[in-house]
Amino acid sequence: MNTDYNLYRIFLYLFEEKSISKTAAKLYVSQPAISYSLKELENQLGYTLFYRNSKGIEPTLEAKELYSYISTAFNILHDAEEHIKNLNSLNIGCIRIGTPSHIGVFYLSNFISDFRKIYPGIRFEIVCKSTSDMVEMLETRKLDLIVDTLPINSKKDVKKVTLAKLQNCFAYNKKAMGDVSVKKVEDLKNYPLVLPSATSSIRLKLDEYMESHNTKLVPVLESWTTEIMLEMVREGVGIGYFVKNVIDTQSDQDQFEVITFEDELPAVDVCCVYIEDFLTTATHKFIELLTNHTSEE
Repeated sequence: MNTDYNLYRIFLYLFEEKSISKTAAKLYVSQPAISYSLKELENQLGYTLFYRNSKGIEPTLEAKELYSYISTAFNILHDAEEHIKNLNSLNIGCIRIGTPSHIGVFYLSNFISDFRKIYPGIRFEIVCKSTSDMVEMLETRKLDLIVDTLPINSKKDVKKVTLAKLQNCFAYNKKAMGDVSVKKVEDLKNYPLVLPSATSSIRLKLDEYMESHNTKLVPVLESWTTEIMLEMVREGVGIGYFVKNVIDTQSDQDQFEVITFEDELPAVDVCCVYIEDFLTTATHKFIELLTNHTSEE
């Protein structure tokens, strides 16, 4: 098979930009050259990859299938280059971490700060998405590691290292909501609730716990980010569900009333998840920092 990698590079830009002119500008080549390269790739593959419309171009079903493979391949090449560059040096590089906002704010921030004091040339990219989306990004080499709460499921051969066990709590703004009478978790269904996204790992574990109590919680608001949930609870929108450490680290924590139950709410394990192959030296060092801290506790 004769593969012109430049054709696939152009294909990636076309897929992401949805525009021949924007692709040409980013690659510093002419629009006719981009169109010629696209036609050449389509002839080699035997499929039409893009349809033209009033806004630019739209990928076909075949292009979407191809993109999942090509983007992964180019990410692997990028990681390989970064790995070779950093074999003997930690002066440059980037660590891409997928993590929910509540873990990033109160748990990861200190580690990142400590790491950059040792290796100031290393920068970080933080991605906050659903657990399933982050797993997909890890599998396609768009992330170097995930720091999230279990469960974290992947079709790939991933390594999981438990870093910490965290307690969860329900909390509300007493001044904004008035008297709240919640003695058992089943009583929560009588109040408006502000919960993490239904596909987040922390929510999945909560739903499983509530199911064991024959109760289904229906929130008035779901959010990907803890910051939004905190603000909604401050405004009295409802009772929120948080990692307890998040409440404890708020400067206005006295505004939050934490609900206690006879039965302990499910704790969550914060876990570091990564694929051993293609990790850069910088990522290895950062994982060492995380795991060494765990072993010292």
